[in-house]
Amino acid sequence: MLKKMLIVLVFLTLLLGISGACILTMPDFGRVPQTERLKLLNASPHFKDGAFVSPESTQTHLKKGFLASMYSFLFESKRELEPQDPLPTHKTDLKALDPSEDLIVWMGHSSFYLQLGGKRILVDPIFSGHASPFSFMIRAFKGSDIYTADDLPPIDLLLISHDHWDHLDYGTVKALENKVGKVLTGLGVGEHFEYWGYPKEKIVEKDWYDSPLELGDLKIHITPARHFSGRFLKKNPTLPVSFVIESSQFKLFYSGDSAFGKHFAQIRAKYGPMDFAVMEDGQYNEQWHFVHMYPEEMIEASEILEAKHVMPVHNSKFILAEHRWDEPLQRADKAARQKGVLLSTPMIGQSINLKNPQKENAWWGKTR
Repeated sequence: MLKKMLIVLVFLTLLLGISGACILTMPDFGRVPQTERLKLLNASPHFKDGAFVSPESTQTHLKKGFLASMYSFLFESKRELEPQDPLPTHKTDLKALDPSEDLIVWMGHSSFYLQLGGKRILVDPIFSGHASPFSFMIRAFKGSDIYTADDLPPIDLLLISHDHWDHLDYGTVKALENKVGKVLTGLGVGEHFEYWGYPKEKIVEKDWYDSPLELGDLKIHITPARHFSGRFLKKNPTLPVSFVIESSQFKLFYSGDSAFGKHFAQIRAKYGPMDFAVMEDGQYNEQWHFVHMYPEEMIEASEILEAKHVMPVHNSKFILAEHRWDEPLQRADKAARQKGVLLSTPMIGQSINLKNPQKENAWWGKTR
């Protein structure tokens, strides 16, 4: 009997191993930086012993342990964490927009479309309806996934802050390939794009504070983010970044995913006050405090950047943490009012004029 059980156990272990190996060959997982790109990474002062290291801690603390936390996240009820009704949206026709108009369109979570200085820019797009390698996991909220690659005009520049599933989506970037002029991202992330068939000449990878990418009147600077990276087994193989997008008359900051940290003051000191800041606000908890901001910290970081207007993102599309779906916006709205910070909270798909942004729009209060 014991021998039979041992045989069954060995068989199941082999079966799981083979299945796991097959899953990891799916193109969605991308590819960790290979020989040629590793030379570029090894030249970075932030790359040590095969991984990127943040100047400030990015340690996560899983109180339940990894397996218990994964079980809770995957299988326990999330009824209170997602809206019961489809989210209200306003789908702007992106192809009909005048490219000379400076505007921003939020697409849910951290995805947004930007027009500035006559250029069209797309940031961290996720159009596949899920933020995972499998379509049945981490599904988008009802009503939140209103755009596809077909809705996009030609894109001058695609910006990717890091390679986590909720910011870099294989299906989306493949569908956009023929529309994208250039890709700008942190060191190492270009390996995924090259693996997925993007030509090398389209891909630009930079370290924090490298010389900017110039695009017409625009300068796009890669700046720090206090976060981590990787799509599955290997941690921190690529560099998480934020961006400063600068024209002759306007500066926009995008935080990417980032905990509160000293880098916000450094960015303000180097580039000056920001006219508009797109800031992470959501998917936080005590366990992830060194990789994500609480809404109140997001407002404080915006004050450090001296941002005239702030648009909170990283919310209202996926369940990635154990807070109510609308809590980030409620807390950000309250903190902004207390501090006198001008908050722009558009519905998904709603266009905002960057030179004259709308203020609060508490659309989430009308959704169960």
